[in-house]
Amino acid sequence: MSTLLAITVLFNACKKSDSERTTLTATITIPASLEGFTLKSGTVTLKEINSGRVSTSSAIINNTLTVALPAGSYNIVFEGELESTTGEKTVSKVRAVEDGVIVNGPSVSTELTLFLYKTQENFVIKEVFFTGTVTPQGKTYNGDKYFIIYNNSDKVLYADSLMIAESHFLTTTKRDYTPDVMATDFTTSSIVMIPGTGKTYPIQPGGSITIANNAINHLFYNELSVDLRNADFELTLLNSINVDNPQVADLENISGYMTMHNRGYKSYVIAKMKGSKEDFLTNQAYVTGYVNAAGNVTNANVYKIPNSWVLDAVNLSVASEFNWIVTNPVLDMGWTYCGKVNSDDTRYGKSVIRKVYSTAPNGRVILQDTNNSAEDFTPESKPSLFK
Repeated sequence: MSTLLAITVLFNACKKSDSERTTLTATITIPASLEGFTLKSGTVTLKEINSGRVSTSSAIINNTLTVALPAGSYNIVFEGELESTTGEKTVSKVRAVEDGVIVNGPSVSTELTLFLYKTQENFVIKEVFFTGTVTPQGKTYNGDKYFIIYNNSDKVLYADSLMIAESHFLTTTKRDYTPDVMATDFTTSSIVMIPGTGKTYPIQPGGSITIANNAINHLFYNELSVDLRNADFELTLLNSINVDNPQVADLENISGYMTMHNRGYKSYVIAKMKGSKEDFLTNQAYVTGYVNAAGNVTNANVYKIPNSWVLDAVNLSVASEFNWIVTNPVLDMGWTYCGKVNSDDTRYGKSVIRKVYSTAPNGRVILQDTNNSAEDFTPESKPSLFK
């Protein structure tokens, strides 16, 4: 049986009287997989989605906090520590996330289920330039998009069999998909993979690889773009938009064609392929569906990448359209952006770039990786490859 810890959170930042607030009770659930642990400490953060107002408290007494909040829609995050109750005392970092909690009326209850939080030093997504550019004549230009993947560890890593997958689901459209595999898998229909035999592409600590849509000098076509001839890899796009540079290695298409949504309505993961491509296409295929407005079922043939394979994830969206995160919060509990409204013309020529956490004594840059894209990335940045 899961252990339940009832938590009520009190915040005094609001100026309204208690009679005009709603009492929120959040029950934190310690799942069966964490049996034998007890809550040691924690902080609850509540963000009202519409106003952006944020309240936090760590004043936990007997595992209970008291919350009186103005009406609204809240994203709730718990971050804390569990301590073992048997054997040698160990402390584990945990989180819980619940988005879109409607707070209204006299009282409201919600449940937060804890999961272990542990950062791993591995490959991370350093930058995603997904918006494209605009020519001096005002025309959109999309061939210059790119990813940068970074070795955030202190050892040599091999990029062979590293997959980049784009979410099948949109962060701007929430539906009740069946089956719901998000707790265990990332759903995708567009996957590319770096080839190699296992040790073909070594990446040094602090090293990175650039993956271009088209690895050409885009300045020839758009003086406001970038020269990507020095990219390490390039995507194989639809024939109508693919421009091959024979000097740059092509990624292998596992499923579909990755064009990168230029408003940032999708999310991305990097993961290591386990086994062969053929095994993946056979074993990880499934059909997802939802009931559409006409009452019929819309199905799609997709693939699931186990969360345990995923090395890093980034959710992208737009504030005015955001509905949900399309990864399990174990992978990413936040989202980042370029552009604040739908079809924001200011988004062009901007990217999302991961923040620097620290610099090692040998000069190696360590990037921030808390599995929260809202905290880890600087939104609306100047692309790092642009002069």
